Amino acid sequence: MPFTQENVMRVPEAILGVFQLGHGDGVISFVGRADDDLRQRLLDNLGKGYEEFQYANLPWVKETYEMQCRLYHHAGGRKCLDNADHPFPPEGKLWRCAMSATTPAMCEL
Repeated sequence: MPFTQENVMRVPEAILGVFQLGHGDGVISFVGRADDDLRQRLLDNLGKGYEEFQYANLPWVKETYEMQCRLYHHAGGRKCLDNADHPFPPEGKLWRCAMSATTPAMCEL
């Protein structure tokens, strides 16, 4: 859907989830997550040149991390995305990416 403030404001407040942003060509350009407030994370990314977005509400923080990793790898990783780095788990968590045998800091995709 179009990545506008009006559409982002339709996202419920204070939900956990993941999101994908694109430049209007149907190709995913950025993969993100929110461990506390998805709407706010989306608002933080308005004005960065993205024209479309989609999101999914998820019930647990660990699931948001795992889903972000899956989406990140599926979309081609840092070679294809605007993401500077592989997703990191939330502070204090030692979760590993299920899509890679390496730790997030060492993951090349």
